[in-house]
Amino acid sequence: MKNLGQLYGFEIRKIMKNRLTVVMLAVAFVFILIEAFIPKIYITEEMVESQIILDGTAIDDSLLQEMYPRLMDNGTRWTSENNRYEPIADLESNILPDGEKLSDYSADEMYRAREEVIFSMMNEDKLTDGELQWWKKEYSKTGTPFTYRFYQGGLNLAQGMTLTLMCIMLISALCLSTVFTVEHRQRTDQLVISCKNGRRETFFVKMAAGLSVVIGCCLVSSALLTLLILVLYGLNGMDGVVQLEIPLSAYPFTIGQFIFTQMIVMVTAAILFATFAMAMSEVFKNSLAVMGIMVGLFIFSQLELIPPQYRVPAQLRSMMPSNQISIWSLMEHRLVGIGGHFVTNYVASPVIYVLLSVLLIMIGKVAYDRFQVTGR
Repeated sequence: MKNLGQLYGFEIRKIMKNRLTVVMLAVAFVFILIEAFIPKIYITEEMVESQIILDGTAIDDSLLQEMYPRLMDNGTRWTSENNRYEPIADLESNILPDGEKLSDYSADEMYRAREEVIFSMMNEDKLTDGELQWWKKEYSKTGTPFTYRFYQGGLNLAQGMTLTLMCIMLISALCLSTVFTVEHRQRTDQLVISCKNGRRETFFVKMAAGLSVVIGCCLVSSALLTLLILVLYGLNGMDGVVQLEIPLSAYPFTIGQFIFTQMIVMVTAAILFATFAMAMSEVFKNSLAVMGIMVGLFIFSQLELIPPQYRVPAQLRSMMPSNQISIWSLMEHRLVGIGGHFVTNYVASPVIYVLLSVLLIMIGKVAYDRFQVTGR
């Protein structure tokens, strides 16, 4: 057991001392800093002070009738005199059809229009009758009128999670795909497997070391982003409903609950990235091929190539980690049916990521064992 502990520590040090790992960690650090500071360019202290005045106000007829006379160009031009209403006007304009005059709608009409649009989108996405009934129950959990909360910090944190996940993917692709291939390239693999713990134990220790590094990077990166957002913007409004930013979502989440969900998706996705990079590098014996596959899949997931009427492939694409962690995933209402019951992608995806990780480890172990016999 002591030998395995020493081997585990050695493998972690080997990954962390790799110059590519150091560079990627530095790049991730810079990306997170940029992601945290960029909103400062667009959000002035004057805007914050004006918009926070409405914090805790119900978005009802009283607020809308107060806002309408102050709108300029149907809520597309803002000055210091009216910019406190910009989040409210954005919410309403995201619900109504393009070109509609905001002041023509009462609060009840706006909320009814929201319901109609959401269920129209669900029909376009080919949801079944069972799914529609399930969503009608969930939809009712988000009461109206919404209460406005100043949620800029929470929004910046939720949006920053997508970039953080991309950094974790790149660290996995570039730094873990060499964990096994370096021994084949340096012709030390046969020496390793001839040692006491050189077969089954070595494989699983290497896997554990790679997973530890990536999960650690995931947690540290998320903690750094959260700390920066807290210092720069605060984390007020975490109890505000996600509909303040994504009004056409039927999920009964608060912003804080969605960020917690993002963290679960990120950690399980990090496990998937790490096991894919290590297992496939052992299968192909080529780290560059694995890097190309992972980056290619990431780019593919960002492309709108699958029409929504193709239900299964469209849903699989939406469940890819880079899409599942995005705040726009709140408009993905397709469900996964299990034994007559339905769960959302936020429940199904982490489970699928973990199961795929276990499968990849098994595939990698078979490839590792077979190469020991037939490699040279």
